[in-house]
Amino acid sequence: MQAQSDKRLVERVLAKERAAFDEFFAAYFGRLVRFCRTRVRDEQAVEDIVQETLVKAINNLHGYRGEALLYTWLCGICRNQISDWYSKNAKRLSHDVSIDDDPNVLAALESLGISLQDNLSERIAVKDMVTLALDHLPERYGRALEMKYLEGLSVREVAQQLNIGRLAAQSLLSRARAAFKAGFLELVQETGHYPDKGRYR
Repeated sequence: MQAQSDKRLVERVLAKERAAFDEFFAAYFGRLVRFCRTRVRDEQAVEDIVQETLVKAINNLHGYRGEALLYTWLCGICRNQISDWYSKNAKRLSHDVSIDDDPNVLAALESLGISLQDNLSERIAVKDMVTLALDHLPERYGRALEMKYLEGLSVREVAQQLNIGRLAAQSLLSRARAAFKAGFLELVQETGHYPDKGRYR
């Protein structure tokens, strides 16, 4: 099982096995780069964030208890690093945010019944709300949606990644979509941004 394999790899890294370090970076660097690219457009920043994520993970690996898959745990750390990066670069990025180049995000929104106006400021606002809504979901919900819509995995692949059955994955995705949509609509009401003004009032 993946969980057992993850725990064994962690034990080997903590034991300072050089081969385990190499395996750890080989297994997760590329996956975290793909994860980060869905959230950060600056390619150099993506690599920096992923490197910082892996270094931080190694330094805190003793805190990994195996409750979640190692990749899921790493994504949590990466998400925090991304938030820090955005906080530090907020001014520089204030006029450089768009979701036009991310068809996965657009497809995800459309699958949830959320359509966009052509107005750029509305698109920026929607992207921000999508990120906030995802970040405030329970970890398992957020991860399932990211795998399905941002990484393009099938339900079967989501099930394999989460170490659950296909029916359980379908149920999880259904609950996650409902939770995301509820959270997104709360943000819509709070901010006053209505991507499709006829749909949400």
